[in-house]
Formats: sequence, C-alpha cells, structure tokens
Amino acid sequence: MKITIFLLTLVFFNISFANDKSAIVLMYHRFEDQRFPSTSISSKNFQNQIKYLKENKFNILPISDLILFFNENYDIPEKSVFITIDDGYKSFYEHAFPILKKNKIPFSLFLSTKFVSNEKKSDFMSWEMIRELSNHNGEILNHTHSHPKLLELQIDEVKEEFDLAEKKIISKIGRLQKVVSYPYGESDSQIQKLIKEMGYDIGFSQHSSPIHINENKLTLPRFAINDEYGGIKRFIQVVNSKALIVSDLKVLIDDSNLEKFYISFRTNKTESAINCYINNNAVLKKTLDKKIINLKITNLKKNKRYRLNCTYFDEKGTLFWYGKMIKTTQESIIF
Repeated sequence: MKITIFLLTLVFFNISFANDKSAIVLMYHRFEDQRFPSTSISSKNFQNQIKYLKENKFNILPISDLILFFNENYDIPEKSVFITIDDGYKSFYEHAFPILKKNKIPFSLFLSTKFVSNEKKSDFMSWEMIRELSNHNGEILNHTHSHPKLLELQIDEVKEEFDLAEKKIISKIGRLQKVVSYPYGESDSQIQKLIKEMGYDIGFSQHSSPIHINENKLTLPRFAINDEYGGIKRFIQVVNSKALIVSDLKVLIDDSNLEKFYISFRTNKTESAINCYINNNAVLKKTLDKKIINLKITNLKKNKRYRLNCTYFDEKGTLFWYGKMIKTTQESIIF
C-alpha cells in the first residue's frame, strides 16, 4: 500500500493584500443560448450585474493588472473584480460585448483558436470580431488551440496546444498577455510547471473562490456565472465575498484506494462555524481536533471533477470562501 502525503506549504508571492483583501474573478461562457443552460446567461441578468458593479463602485480591472499585483508588489484595490469569458462564442459578441463596450469596461477573452470561424452559422466568433474586442478594452488570452482535456495528453502535446494558440493570437491580434485558462479547469503539477517554463505568469482553473495571496497563481479560482447561479442575489453575495484563508494544509491520499482521501487545515475563523461541501455525490465528513479542521472525503469515482467548498459567515453577514478543484483519473487523485 502506498500512502502519499502532500504538505501544501503556503507560498507568499510578492503581493500585498492589505487587511486580508480579496479579488473576485468572474467566468462566463455563452449568452442568451438556452441550448446550454449550465453555461449561458441572459442579457438581462448580465446587464443587471454590470449595473450593480458600477453603482456600487467596484474596480473592474483587466487580467493584466492581476499580473502586476502578483509580480510587481502592487497592492490590490478594494472591491476588485475581473471579468473573463471562455472559448470565444459568438453570443458573447452579440449580447454581452455591446454592454461592456458601452460602459467602457475591460474584460478578458480566453480563446480556443481552432474554432474561430467566418461561417455565419458557426457558434464562434471570427477574427474580425475578435480584433474589434481587442480594440475596445478586450484582452485576448490563451485557452489552448483545440480545447482538449489536458490530463489525457502527453506533456509535449500539451505544450503544442498552448504554442499553437499563442502563435495564432499573436499573428492575428499582435499581442498576448502571458495568462492561460485550462480547458475544463483541469491541470496538474506537471502542466503547471510547463506553463511556468513557457513564460506564463498566471493560470486559471474553474473552482469557486476569491483570490488571495496564498493562492497558487498557476491554478487560480473563478466564479462560474450562469442563469442558474447568476441571479442578482447570489451575484451580490459572490462579488462581496472574501477569501477564507487556510494554513497548514495537508492532503493524505492512499494510492491503493482512490475512492477517498483526507484533508486537514487551520483557519483564523471559528472552526465550528465553517461549513464544507463537495459535489457529484461524494461524501464529506468534517471533524475538529482543537484548532485543526479535518475532512474525510469518500465515495469518489474515477474520471470525475469535484469541487470542494468551505464557507463561513461573520457577524456582519460577509461570506468567506475557500474552494479547490479535485480531479480523479484512473490512477490518481489530483488536488
């Protein structure tokens, strides 16, 4: 029996989040596309979200500013929000881009370059449309060429995917910020090492949580926003949430039994008031050992994506949130 213990030491990047400040990254895909309700949002809901951000004086920033916060010792402004869009669907250009353009709001498009099309019936934007985005506060970023499941590829194939997209974006747009978004949010330490070696500063996953200094900047979280989880009440809660900061994080995985694993950590909040959840029918049991929170997670299935969330409400009703994506394969659990 092989036991793997990961001691996830907090790495302090060159960034100051004064007073435990957090940043929120929002993730969108499709707009006004009822064929895909889990990844689509209505123009009305999106308009209401932008209206709330503007009326409540949020700082809506481009992702390139996040690079400065991590790498150049910049302090992140209060109430910072970043808007990201994945894939390159034409519905974004038709329904959401006019709202952002009218309000002069910066945004970041993570583009899978293979699907760019001039066909009228295509679901995807043309390069002409994408250039228009780039000329109106839009950053065009790397989301691989063909949107594969990276964990199913050899590492040289992963590199080729990012290389192809990078070359295509530079040739068509003329510039590229060194930021990636992993298809389906999936990566592992080997892929993250590759991305770093390729000169990329930041990588995004698809688990929910505010960003804080303690994050691994090569697998940052984003809040998925759609009609199911995009109502204004939840949106207000999300953009006002703060990072639940954990320390002494340990993960225990038994490689002979991939149906379960264990997590323990400390936090600066009242341990008994922290609630933890996991999706896809996995089972989570929380216990306390003095100041240590222990989570036992069972009933895992192979080749699944799980999202672990731990939340805490303070006396003012502010939501504190810690999230991680967990990916199971035939041979391992990737935390």
